Amino acid sequence: MSNTDGPPGREKAKAAPLWLSFASVFVHADAVDMLLMVLGLIGAVGDGLSMPIMVVIGSHIFNDAGSGPDRLQHFSSKMNENARNVLFLAVANWIMAFLEAYCWTRTGERQSSRMRARYLRAVLRQDVAYFDLKVGATSEVITSVSNDTLVVQDALSEKVPNFVMNVSTFLGSYLVGFALLWRLTLVALPSVLLLVIPGFLYARILMELAGQIREQYTRPGAIAQQALSSVRTVYSFAAERSTTAHFSAALEESVRLGLKQGFAKGVAVGSSGIRFVIFAFTIWYGSRLVMYHGDKGGTVYSISAVMVIGGLALGSGLSNIKYLAEASSAAERILEVIQRVPKIDSHSDIGEELANVAGEVEFNNVEFCYPSRPESHIFVSFNLHVPAGRTMALVGSSGSGKSTVIALLQRFYDPSAGEVTLDGVNIQRLRLKWLRAQMGLVSQEPALFATSIRENILFGKEEATEDEVIAAAKAANAHIFISQLPQGYDTQAPEYRPTSCKLAVMPMLLHPVVL
Repeated sequence: MSNTDGPPGREKAKAAPLWLSFASVFVHADAVDMLLMVLGLIGAVGDGLSMPIMVVIGSHIFNDAGSGPDRLQHFSSKMNENARNVLFLAVANWIMAFLEAYCWTRTGERQSSRMRARYLRAVLRQDVAYFDLKVGATSEVITSVSNDTLVVQDALSEKVPNFVMNVSTFLGSYLVGFALLWRLTLVALPSVLLLVIPGFLYARILMELAGQIREQYTRPGAIAQQALSSVRTVYSFAAERSTTAHFSAALEESVRLGLKQGFAKGVAVGSSGIRFVIFAFTIWYGSRLVMYHGDKGGTVYSISAVMVIGGLALGSGLSNIKYLAEASSAAERILEVIQRVPKIDSHSDIGEELANVAGEVEFNNVEFCYPSRPESHIFVSFNLHVPAGRTMALVGSSGSGKSTVIALLQRFYDPSAGEVTLDGVNIQRLRLKWLRAQMGLVSQEPALFATSIRENILFGKEEATEDEVIAAAKAANAHIFISQLPQGYDTQAPEYRPTSCKLAVMPMLLHPVVL
């Protein structure tokens, strides 16, 4: 019977604080990653400070070059000293840039690999009800594994160090300004607000829009996944146009949010043009300092340039906020699944194990309805007794509950009332992995995994020997035709499309089967 009716809409989670949301990007780091991130952070800060330090050296060069004739005899030694300083800065910058690039790329790869493994384990841990209630669960899992983890990896490997480097350049520029000519820097300091406020607003808006856009993209993704997975049905009903129309309609809200995002980015990035106004003002005010306070022209020019450099760095840093916001949103979605503990937990080791399994199954006054259709009762006071060693057939029309009996026995779902017992013991008291290991199921449409025939058979008993695998194949009357395949038991299952249930039966023959 079908249990794929649409579930209720997903509730919107309460937005977390910005810092807490971004912290979810780093939750998969271990001690080695912490060390790599610290070294990478040092490298990014050092790389960002290299330009302001170069401005300091440049101010000395300009002032020395513009000195009067009485300083000409020292000109050569001064220029040699400045050249050595530039050379030392180049070596230090190379080291810092190497640490920045290597450490962040390395830790990004390590953390994203660990995240993918944990996410897949968490998904496989979820109960069947989770997939029933989740709209487009299959397409969302694929999207998270392929796209969300790449977004987080890109943020760790490139966007975070780039953002830190640019912020360091911005802050270092103003520190250099105060060190060289505090009057000019102090007068220009309020203009920082004209650069910083748009950035804060932009970050806040993008954090909200990034989550909304991701939610909207799951809808057209689910439509495309369903259409492609059932493409024969789409063709048979000539539903290509209607499917395309539904897909296009689902994209309309994403387009609207994208336009809002583009407008916000345009306002934020465009506002960084105010740096040229700041440069003009510092040049004008600096000329007064040269005329009336005896400050040097090279220093004034360097301060004016460092203000522009800081503004440019801030503008470049703002362009990374979008990607950091998307990475935060993706990391939160992945972390939500990883931290979710299902009601029926296949990873739990809690529960009893029966010393001997006879195979007596009984349903006592069972009531059940699927989580996706709570208003539709499948069983009401259902009773069934299957003695050990007996064969029983359940006969009924489609939707009468035949498949539901097996699903409850395998404990894919728990009944809302009553109990299901194995040898007189409620199966909810038994350890779930052990319970399922005592059963074998051959569905009407057996599924084969994309691996060899031998490995498909070994799913019934991973530690089985070659003789046991062959014995299972012989018991299923499949050894002869498997041996006639080009690569025998090493033939890849997708290359062989069976017309019977033989390959699905063989894994069941490798361990005791109750059903």
